[in-house]
This record gives sequence, structure tokens and C-alpha cells, in this order.
Amino acid sequence: MEFKKKGMNMTQAVIIDAVRTPIARASSDKGYYRHVRADDLSAHVIRSLVERTGVDPNAIEDVRWGCVQQQGEQGFDIGRIAAMIAGLPKETAGVTINRNCASSLSAINEAAMSIAAGCEDVQIAGGVEHMDHIPMSKDYSPSPSLFRRHSEAVMNMGLTAEYLAMKYRIPRGKQDEFALRSHQLAAEANDGGGYAREIVPTWGHDESGHKDLQTKDQGFRRDTSLEALGSLTPAFQPEGGSVTAGNSSQVSVGSAAVLLMSEERARDLGLRPLARVRAMAVAGVNPEEMGIGPVPAVHKALKRSGLSLDQIECIEINEAFAVQVLSVLKLLGIDEKRINTRGGAIAIGHPLGATGARLVTTLLHRMLDQGARLGLATLCVGQGQGVATILEACA
Repeated sequence: MEFKKKGMNMTQAVIIDAVRTPIARASSDKGYYRHVRADDLSAHVIRSLVERTGVDPNAIEDVRWGCVQQQGEQGFDIGRIAAMIAGLPKETAGVTINRNCASSLSAINEAAMSIAAGCEDVQIAGGVEHMDHIPMSKDYSPSPSLFRRHSEAVMNMGLTAEYLAMKYRIPRGKQDEFALRSHQLAAEANDGGGYAREIVPTWGHDESGHKDLQTKDQGFRRDTSLEALGSLTPAFQPEGGSVTAGNSSQVSVGSAAVLLMSEERARDLGLRPLARVRAMAVAGVNPEEMGIGPVPAVHKALKRSGLSLDQIECIEINEAFAVQVLSVLKLLGIDEKRINTRGGAIAIGHPLGATGARLVTTLLHRMLDQGARLGLATLCVGQGQGVATILEACA
């Protein structure tokens, strides 16, 4: 499909397939990937995507890879390094992208833009984060100049979540109910095969230390309850707070990858697209309430696509915090039954640089399983941003 914009012929990008690793806990003693490096994990998911789609590696022009903490094993352009470890040709370039939680969704969107502009065509976009080996705040040192205009609380995502709870009047009980829903749906999807098509088996170690081929997410809890969630103390605001470890996303380890190209190139290569990138958007918001970022981003993406929210059949919203998702749903007027029907980051986990691609991967396979035509992936971003992407199933 081609369209004209400002006098230019532009080709829409299509997605051939999307895969991910099981998401593991960021735990140095029990996490699946405690002995696996982030660059090796990235290479594994890239290699798995190439093998599954049958795409000629020589056709892949670029790898765009999301990662937040770009140091150590995630440093020196992990996108290029992972491509080399995966055995892609030396001619395949690689770049690493950081938009905090939306890094890999931005990688996907930028790949789609490149394809639309007639630049690099066949691309792999995705991301990784090893929040055990390289913690989220390791060596971070914000400039004092930042706090001349903003509160120091903008660097504490938990406090921004507490602000949403107060501003949008989301009580603790509702947050815990949403968290319980996430765990129940994630357990159902992992146990019932809902994730079977998107997860690629990945070597790691089980909790007893034995090397094992992992096929399910590690973080969800089948046995949790409202009583258990309700017993947890506030994590960020001890007096009067409502955001706890139980109704927040988990720190995690994982990787996800998506194969994109133009429709014309897909025909030339004999590959069948599953969906096209219909529209995308970014937006900035007050960093003190960063979690509300998906609201303006979704509105912009819908306007660009010519669609209404009622037309979107499948929606994936990253569960940074239960209160954050509930605030977004309240402002957008979305029933929570429409979103994250296979659980979300509260249960599965939130490996920062991989989460956007994980959302797109889950969204794509949900759309296929439900026979849906339109889907939306969106998430909030630290320091006050939102990103949204709309997919349209190919006939």
C-alpha cells in the first residue's frame, strides 16, 4: 500500500513476524538468565526470528535495537554487536536506541519510518534489557540544572505513580484488583498456550541452578490473591501511599524482535506479511505525571490513521504501574476488559529496552488469534513521554 504525503510517494512498512524470549526475573540467585549476557540473549532472539521467517540474512540491511542502560555488556552499540553474534552478514548495520521504556517501540517506529522514506528496507527492530546485570539506575547522575524547573521526584517513577493515584482518585483496592487480573491472565496465557506462538525457547537456568530450556515467563504468580497483594506496604510513599511492589511492574530480563520491510520487498522475497504499521506517534507530558503519556500519543496516532478508538479491537498498554494504566483508561474511556487480555508487565515483567517490542509481539499474535483487523500498542516513558503504534492486519 502506498500513500502520498507532501508530494512524496511513501510505502508503508509491514511486519513479517515477531518473537520474544520468555521474560525472567532480574534475580542474581533465581533468575532464568542470571548466567546469560544481554548481547547473547539479543543475538538468540534475532537468530530465532531469522530462522523462523526464512528471510535471507543477506537481505537484512539494519538492526535497530532498544536498550536503556547502555554500558557493560549492553554498551558500545549492542544492536550492532548482537547482529554480529547472531551471524548476520557484515553488511548488516546496527544501531542502539534509547527512549527509556519505549526504546524498542521507538526502534520499530523508526524502522517503519526508514522503510516509508525509501531508505533501508528489510530491518529487524527490537530490544533487550538485563536489569539484574545492569540495574536501572546504575551510575546515573542527573544534572542539578534539571531540578531548577522540575521536582527531584520526576526521577522516581514510583512517586509519579503516587501523584496519579491522588490526581485521578484511583484507590489502593482498585490497583490491587488490576494487579491480580494481570497475574491471572498471564498464568492462563502461559499455561494454556496463549504465548506459544510468540515465545522462542531460550536456554537459561532454573531456580535450582540447572541449565534448562525456558518456554514460559518466570514472574507471574498463580497463587497470588487480593489478600496477599493487600498485605504489601507502600513502596515509594510509606505514609498514605498506595503503590506497592505488587501493583507495580517487575524488574526483569528479556528480549524481543520484529522483522519489518516494505510490502513490495516482502513480495519479492516470497514472505507473507502479518500486519502493516498503520500509524505511530510520540508525545511529551508533564514529567511529574509521566504515566499519562499514552493519552496524547494515542490521540495523535488515531488522528493520523483516520480511526476512532472504538475501531481498535486489540489494545496492549504497558503496565508500568496499575494506577498508571487505570488513569490512562479513565482519560481515554477504555474498558479494562479490552486491554492486556494475556496479562501485562505487572505479572510478566518490564525489561525496559525490550518492553515496547514485547508489546508489539503480543499484540500481533493476539490479533492473529482473534482475527482482529486493528490493534494498538502504547506505553508511558520516564521523564514524561508517551509512544503509540497502530497495526492493521494484512488480508
